[in-house]
Amino acid sequence: MIVLGNTTAVEITNISKSFGTIQALKDVTFNLDKGEIFGLLGPNGAGKTTLVRILTTILESDSGTIKIFGKDITKKRKGIRRIIGYVPASVILYQHLSAYENLMNAASLYDIEKKKAKKTIEMLLKKFDMWEWRDGKIKNFSSGMAQKINICRGILHEPQLLILDEPTNGLDPKSRQVVRDFLLEINGEGTTVLLTTHVMWSVEEICKRVAIIDKGKLITIDSISNLKLSELKKKDDIKVFVSGLIENHENYNNLKRIDWILDVQHEDNKNYVITINGNNKVKELQRLLLETFSTIENIKINEPTLEDVFISLTKRVI
Repeated sequence: MIVLGNTTAVEITNISKSFGTIQALKDVTFNLDKGEIFGLLGPNGAGKTTLVRILTTILESDSGTIKIFGKDITKKRKGIRRIIGYVPASVILYQHLSAYENLMNAASLYDIEKKKAKKTIEMLLKKFDMWEWRDGKIKNFSSGMAQKINICRGILHEPQLLILDEPTNGLDPKSRQVVRDFLLEINGEGTTVLLTTHVMWSVEEICKRVAIIDKGKLITIDSISNLKLSELKKKDDIKVFVSGLIENHENYNNLKRIDWILDVQHEDNKNYVITINGNNKVKELQRLLLETFSTIENIKINEPTLEDVFISLTKRVI
């Protein structure tokens, strides 16, 4: 067993990788903290999968170092593989074997005691609504069903670090929800999770920090809230939604006369949409609203989504 050291789970330093004349990664550097769910984002061909394959010791980098829980992956490959789980974008299962047989085979590779393996496999298959299909052969499964077994295989040995490359490929909305809830569950029990995906809303739901890479380079790494705030500051016009009551009509007219308030619309006597010029006026608007409205139930700024941030930084649409 590898003993956990400080608060860093993964330390990636100056990782580069080329395939012939194509440089897939260029001096990529960032860290993952223990116990976080971290999102790795980027367009197709950005280098995400290459980095994941290096992290999981499938590929070797041309230069740079990676430490997982303080251990250099090039020196502790066998030990590293026992404490990480990997769910690749493509299904890595034996097509002629059943779901149960595939998972029992994976359990034997990790030397999991047979009684414990059976109990864990039953738990996972039931959690992913696949227990009744346990004896079905993978070749007869839909892509979504096979992906569920693929995920079960990656987490069967209770890894300390779980790496998932586009794990929701082929899954229906209900199954994606099951995966999301399970990731939150095991993360709550201490598992560090690295997630690559194009499903931005799922990243926003479970990740606090993300790294965005494009053309092999790290574009940014920050909390989602900071990235959204930075994107918001780029906007000239900002919409603010307010729910509340204005008892004095003159207060309403005064609000409309302020030069940096571009527009005030209301659907009824309770819900207003106020357009202002410039992010630097948000706090001043909040002060004015407290003076103008007799009661306020909610104030919401129309902030950018993570997808807006992604498009802005990479200049690409997902």
